[in-house]
Amino acid sequence: MMKLDTRHRCGLRWKHTLVPNALKYIQDVRKMTAEFIVRRSDDYKAEVTSPTHRAVVDLEAMTCSCNRWQLTGLPCSHATALIQEIRGLDILKFIDQCYFTDAYRATYEMRVNPLVDKSLWEHVHLPYIVLPPESRRPRGRPKKKRIRDPNELKKTKRMHKCGRCGNWGHHKSSCKEPLKCVEAQGSQAVARPPRKLVPRRRTKNKKKSVTDGQSDVVAASESQAHISSQVLANISKSCSMREFQKIEQRGRRGRKTDLEREKRQIL
Repeated sequence: MMKLDTRHRCGLRWKHTLVPNALKYIQDVRKMTAEFIVRRSDDYKAEVTSPTHRAVVDLEAMTCSCNRWQLTGLPCSHATALIQEIRGLDILKFIDQCYFTDAYRATYEMRVNPLVDKSLWEHVHLPYIVLPPESRRPRGRPKKKRIRDPNELKKTKRMHKCGRCGNWGHHKSSCKEPLKCVEAQGSQAVARPPRKLVPRRRTKNKKKSVTDGQSDVVAASESQAHISSQVLANISKSCSMREFQKIEQRGRRGRKTDLEREKRQIL
C-alpha cells in the first residue's frame, strides 16, 4: 500500500516524457556511438560496425542482430547510431510504451484500501488447513556477485608499481626481482658487490660489570641482611603477627636508605 503511494507520487513529480532510468540510458548510449560506422542499405536498414563487433539493424521491424533491442524494448547502441544518422528521426518512436511516464503513472494509479484491526475480522472456519508450500534449499554456495549487464563498462584494474625494483604489476612485499646496483664509470658499468650481513649482538642477558666500590656495598648489604634476619626472628617470638609485619616493613625501608647513602659516598 505504501509502496504504491510513494511510486504514484514519484510519477507525478517527473516532468520528462521518459522515466529517469530510460532517459539516462538513452543519454549514455548516445555518447557511445561516436566511434560507430554506419553503412546504410536503404532508409531503415543498415550495417553498423562498433569497435568490438558488427550488427545489422532494421528500424521498420525494430530489431537488431545483437538482440538487445528485442529483449529490453530500448534501442541498442547500433540502432541509436542509425537513428542519429538519419535526420529528422525521433528516437522516442522506437522506444517501448512501458518506459513512458504516462504508462508509469497509469500503472500506480490504483489504490489499496486500508485494513481494520485483526480483532474485527470475520471468523471463517475452513474444512481444511492451508500449509506453506514445500521448498528445498538449492545446492551449492549462494551467489554474492550480481549479474552484470553485457553493455556495462568494466572497471579497469589499477596497476601497482613496486617500490623495490621499480617494475609494474606487483607490490614491494611480493617482489622477487633481484636488485642490480650499477655505477657508471666512463663507458663501462661495474656492479657493486652485495653487502655482507653481520649478525646483531644480543645485549639483553648481559650482566653489568661490578666495580670494586660496588662490590664492597654488596658485601655490606649481605652482612646487614644476615644480622637483621636474626633480629627479626627474635622479635617474632615475642609479638603478634600484625606487629611483626610492621616491624619487617620498617626494616626494609631502613636497609634501602642505608645502601643508597653508601653508594653516594663511594661515587
